[in-house]
Amino acid sequence: MILFQKASAFSMEQLHRVMVSAFSDYVIQMEMPLADFERMITTRGFDPELSWVAVEDEQLVGFWFIGKQAAYPGVVYAVSTGTVPDARGKGIASKLFAKVEEHALKAGYGKIQLEVITSNTAAVKAYEKLGFATERHFQCFSLQKTAFSERSTTAQPVIASWSELEPLASELWQKPPSWQNSAFAVRALGDEAASYKIEQNGKLAAYITFTRKTGSVMQLAVAPEHRGNGFASALLAVAFANVEKEALTFINVDEGDETIMQALPKLGAIKTLQQYEMHRPLQTVADHVEENALTTS
Repeated sequence: MILFQKASAFSMEQLHRVMVSAFSDYVIQMEMPLADFERMITTRGFDPELSWVAVEDEQLVGFWFIGKQAAYPGVVYAVSTGTVPDARGKGIASKLFAKVEEHALKAGYGKIQLEVITSNTAAVKAYEKLGFATERHFQCFSLQKTAFSERSTTAQPVIASWSELEPLASELWQKPPSWQNSAFAVRALGDEAASYKIEQNGKLAAYITFTRKTGSVMQLAVAPEHRGNGFASALLAVAFANVEKEALTFINVDEGDETIMQALPKLGAIKTLQQYEMHRPLQTVADHVEENALTTS
């Protein structure tokens, strides 16, 4: 018998264990120690009261970990979803989603979003079957220090606090960052995140925010009037000097952001994978009944 319970009833170690098990045969190899798991779900706004797990024979066998952020009112986010290999084919994922939907609606939320790797066709089809539709296309990049082609510039980046940058950042964006690169995520990282800026005539011209430990570039933006002046290159050089890795990674760059999509390959970055950002309105039981009547008539 499979039981469905809120994630709040279980320890972080148990939640970590079931995720590692569910991703043991994932399309990309994933090694995530407990500390990294806790960091990941914290930065994505994990809410154990909105998250659900499946239990079979006193073992966790499936999960939908859900996050929320004040910047996205009325929206919840699937931090991670999965079912352990031996428990697949029992409808666990869809039943867990039904629990998430029911309780998120009661809590006042009206929409859910997630990301999925495009090559994971089984997962994409499963989400589409649940009613999710693609809204944005993301690219991921890796920039090796040895491949980095730094461009000459007289600009000198200086360290900045995120609290200083946050009110100004959106003025430089061509496209807003993805959920896991949001201002909330940067704040949640605290001192693990570092930011640098370039100013021109007393105004913010460009900035970068990255994690010192992992080398993940969360946000990189240059004001339109200063693009093409080597500012992004100067900021990336500073990032390389302050991270513990030999490569910088860029997770979920919006394909619609033409500036960074063109700049990164020129600077030596290579594409690693693609993701879809998928959305779905949350529905009541009555809505589902009406929808099923329409689709089967």
